[in-house]
Amino acid sequence: MTKYKLDIALNKVSEFIKSLGSVEEISRRKEYDLFFSLSDEGTLFLSGDESARYRESLKFLLDTVGDGIISQKAIENLYQRAILTALDIQERRKYKPFAHRLEAALEELRKSLTVSPASFNVYYPVYGLASDGLPIKVGNVMFCTFDDKHLEQFVKLLSEYEGTEDEKSKRIDFIDIIKQSEIIGKPVSLIEMKAIDVEAAKISALKELALTLDIINFFSDLIPYQKGHIFLPGDNERLKINVPVISQGPKPNFIFGWEIVGPLMPFSLQQLLDTNKKRNLGFSKITDLLTKKRNGLEDRLVSAIQWAGKATVEGKKEEAFLLYAISLESLVLLDNEKEELTYRLRTRVAHLLGKDLENRKKISAKVRDLYEIRSKIVHSGWFQVTDADLSLMRLYSKGCILHILNDEPFSSMNSINSLVEWFNERILS
Repeated sequence: MTKYKLDIALNKVSEFIKSLGSVEEISRRKEYDLFFSLSDEGTLFLSGDESARYRESLKFLLDTVGDGIISQKAIENLYQRAILTALDIQERRKYKPFAHRLEAALEELRKSLTVSPASFNVYYPVYGLASDGLPIKVGNVMFCTFDDKHLEQFVKLLSEYEGTEDEKSKRIDFIDIIKQSEIIGKPVSLIEMKAIDVEAAKISALKELALTLDIINFFSDLIPYQKGHIFLPGDNERLKINVPVISQGPKPNFIFGWEIVGPLMPFSLQQLLDTNKKRNLGFSKITDLLTKKRNGLEDRLVSAIQWAGKATVEGKKEEAFLLYAISLESLVLLDNEKEELTYRLRTRVAHLLGKDLENRKKISAKVRDLYEIRSKIVHSGWFQVTDADLSLMRLYSKGCILHILNDEPFSSMNSINSLVEWFNERILS
């Protein structure tokens, strides 16, 4: 965000505030489309036209400032405070002319939006993770067991902070809540984030964690005899459910059985690291990419692995099939190539995985058939994906990813155009 762009956004904010009617009219309004309030600044009621202009100016401000360092919620709260401060609905500053109040409100808004970010340590629960080998860092995420040492760090940090009696009481309550929570003794993720507000830190941390889990889960089924994966609270939890089944007829038959859904066992990051060392899966390489600025091809690799990682743990065959298809497309197709999607995709997959002309022809035909299934799912809601179809789509998706990730000449390429040129050379030859 440049000063110039922020100036333009604040000018739009200023124009909106100036466009509002008198305070008396706004405060007495009985019909309104939108309202917001602050306990110390009163309530503002906006008509339909005013609310539309409010949303327009807010969107412009969000687009200008919204870089992940400050949350959308915080930006909107600051914007609303600027409006209410300038209008002075409760007449707390009536001794100041409107122009002075507006100038002061805009300057305060500018300061709040450009304040230096602070460091936040976000501890987010993860499920399905085995505790062996922890702590282990993957990319920007540290996986560890939340134990007494972490609690002691919290106590020490908070005890060193001077504050009011009310703040001290809140700190004690904070520690008590943690002690009573389910997080104690359980695997968690620790992500350090730079942010202006807590909400932004949490949102950015969760985004980074979700990406990391997708990448871990991509590799999860490449480990022999490994049937687990890691997931966020509320996702893919292992459950024991009952399934009553009854047959109707002259002699009804009935079955009442239990069924396990979700991951079968905790996932071991240590086992993944050991397998990666033995088989050179490329896990270390891809996790290194998470910590640095990536080129175009590296970005596509990470994106493709993320989609395929989601597919790996997806319980519905049709959705997993589509996710693997998206993974393939995001890796080997440019944005302007979607019209010739099927032809280009099957040709490129064939050249990536085929050992000779005959083998490439077979792969090309199979990818074509798979994409006919994809089209039926997307366009007509067709739900008849077989285990064999899903297995083959998984094979091609993960095979292409691992090939480009680990093998030459792809591992030395630094742009998607280099990959496209390689495809073009093979096709022309």
